[in-house]
Amino acid sequence: MQAKPMGHSDYVPERRLGLFDFLCLGWNCVIGSGIFLTQGDIARQVGAYGPVMFLIGGLCCLPIALCFAQLARLFHGTGGSSLYARQAFGKRAGFLVGWVMWLSGLIGLSSVSVGLATYLHQGRGLACVIVGLLALVNLLGSRSGAFSNNFLALVKLGPLFVAALVGLAHPFQTFWPAAQPAGPANFKLGLLLVLYTYSGFEEIVLAAGEAKDPERTVPRATVLVLISSALVYTLLQGVAGPATAEHPLEAALPWLSGALGVAAVASLASVNASIAFTTPRSLWTLARQGWLPQPLLKLHRGAPSLCILISSALAVILILSNSLEALIALSVLAALLQHLASSLACWKLQAGRFLPPLAVATCLLLLCTSSLRDLAGMGASLLIGAILSAFVRPQQADLPED
Repeated sequence: MQAKPMGHSDYVPERRLGLFDFLCLGWNCVIGSGIFLTQGDIARQVGAYGPVMFLIGGLCCLPIALCFAQLARLFHGTGGSSLYARQAFGKRAGFLVGWVMWLSGLIGLSSVSVGLATYLHQGRGLACVIVGLLALVNLLGSRSGAFSNNFLALVKLGPLFVAALVGLAHPFQTFWPAAQPAGPANFKLGLLLVLYTYSGFEEIVLAAGEAKDPERTVPRATVLVLISSALVYTLLQGVAGPATAEHPLEAALPWLSGALGVAAVASLASVNASIAFTTPRSLWTLARQGWLPQPLLKLHRGAPSLCILISSALAVILILSNSLEALIALSVLAALLQHLASSLACWKLQAGRFLPPLAVATCLLLLCTSSLRDLAGMGASLLIGAILSAFVRPQQADLPED
């Protein structure tokens, strides 16, 4: 089955985004707080195998990323996994995936805002201010949203690339650091921690409707972001070495600690910026598919203004609810659901021969590692979405036929 490409008619941004914009968006989604928060835990679980585990984690994610790249060549519209699920399995499947994507974005925006405020030793009031400022930046138009993403990516990546180059200067020590696990090596937990740092590349395709030459730009950005992130992660884990300090990378490179501290703050801020940029697009996609009121499709300077306001307001409510800790695991599961839905869609649409089955197998293996409580929570979220879709009759939307 050859799916029909989806052109640019579904989204008219203020400025088309190029390869550099999508690379920065991807790096902000993937290379975020995880690398600063998990290095010590990974070293304590697997010791000297830490860099190798990052290479293995990248290889596990590569088939999934390639499925996203294949689908991005076929469908050029805004929507990502929701769009792919709709084309492969019908309208309700597209709604359920889009529903979970939006919930995941709300949780991510809220939790990372709280994380940034906590890192700065401030309370939830600052977290609400951060959400409000990001909403303002995005309301100014897609041009300002892309600029803030690009700026934060450059600020955080500069010191990290310098640290990675230090690792290249001593390759044997980097790829086999003098690190010992705190107890018996736990490779399963180590791999799970590594895979957590890779989540986020699925967000790149969400803004495909705003790309210049999306058939080339989005697939290239998806694969390049994953490969470059894997190389940087591997080198940084080796540089961190034993990683016994609270901030192992800064302890290993004291002469670079100031810049790395700035990079850590920029990483949290950049994850916030990328989530604030993509989450309203999930809500816009649901309206685009006819499930939500059509006024949500209104654009202001190329940005979905009502979707930005609604998503930001709900994120603030989540921040003030003091229930974020219980919801964060659901956000990780939601990313995995997007991976699984897109891998199955790639298989159904015959967009690849061997990659889709391999990607589906990887997703199912990772799904088996989730706790029953988290799986029950995700099941409840899907059930709510299914009930909503049963009572809502989608309006006609100008989309390709299923």
